[in-house]
Amino acid sequence: MISIKEVELYDPAYKGKMDILIANGYIEEISQRGKFDFAQEIKLKNVIAIPGFIDGHVHVIGGGGEGGFTSRINEIQTSKLLNCGITSVIGLLGTDSMTKPLISLFAKTKALQAEGMNAYMMTGSYQYPVQTITDSIERDIILIDPIIGVGELAISDHRSSSITVDELRKVAQKCRVASMISSKSGKIIVHVGSSKKMLSPLMEAVSDDEIKIESFLPTHVNRNKDLLRNALEWIKMGGFVDITAEDTSKEAISVEESIDYLTSNGAELDHILVSSDSQGSIPTFDKDGNFVSMKVSDCAVMFKAFRACVRKGMKIENALKPFTVNVSRFFKLDNAGTIEKSKRADMIFVDRDTFEIDSIMIKGSFLNKSSKF
Repeated sequence: MISIKEVELYDPAYKGKMDILIANGYIEEISQRGKFDFAQEIKLKNVIAIPGFIDGHVHVIGGGGEGGFTSRINEIQTSKLLNCGITSVIGLLGTDSMTKPLISLFAKTKALQAEGMNAYMMTGSYQYPVQTITDSIERDIILIDPIIGVGELAISDHRSSSITVDELRKVAQKCRVASMISSKSGKIIVHVGSSKKMLSPLMEAVSDDEIKIESFLPTHVNRNKDLLRNALEWIKMGGFVDITAEDTSKEAISVEESIDYLTSNGAELDHILVSSDSQGSIPTFDKDGNFVSMKVSDCAVMFKAFRACVRKGMKIENALKPFTVNVSRFFKLDNAGTIEKSKRADMIFVDRDTFEIDSIMIKGSFLNKSSKF
């Protein structure tokens, strides 16, 4: 058992200086001037404690493939995720589900769990029909522990399978039934490309009351201004969106600017998530759709984006939400996203002066300890 003394706490709401008692990887108590004489006492200097980030979109076995076999990207290491402040991760497949099959994603997810990471995965990929491990979306979600939904299913993109509105509805219905039986989220992460169709297939799919709008999470909605405006419409319909922490294309809008635009125009902050698309490819194509070049996304963009939001003037507690509690609530990851009694002790300790990551805790264990301890 350890007691962290007088740390400035955001849970993500600001709580002031608190004492945190941790036992067996979970938070046992949070109080002012707690008397935990039986615990190892740790005093921190000039840091704030915030929840560990949840990265809901990571190509943990590497994405790529658009430029041939040499463009396949390497898998991510647990140490890399932790050093970026990410304590929970959702792995998925993208364009290439042939040379990077679901069973490899499953094995990597289990490896991340074995190394201490809170790791989950989605079944499927860009393609429709949805590829699965058990030949059934429902069985994958219900029977395979790390699988919590489908993704990233592609629309409005030349790499997609031109999935129809009726097919989107069928996937959503299967996920809905599976979520009810398994008590998992059963969400569908939807890759939205640069086609002029934008979110129109999703909007049509939820046009009646049979398919719930919260079944879908369109991602990369900040790739250009038109798509971001379309995302605002989607949120006002009751939907949720996922902003990619860094897109190097000229048309992309930064996280801080995207959140500011959406919330300034009536979108609820609680309906906005941020993810890294880490180890995914950021390909460039010419006007004819031919591959030109590719960059690789990095999970370090998550904390950089959070810090940019704070420096732009957002309150820390508001800037934290799209990286933490919004993600946990959407995907039903009940033990992550907040610093509360009975929750997992997953925290980032941030230097108050430099606003850099100082230390990281996952399941009550420190990844590192700086001179501030």
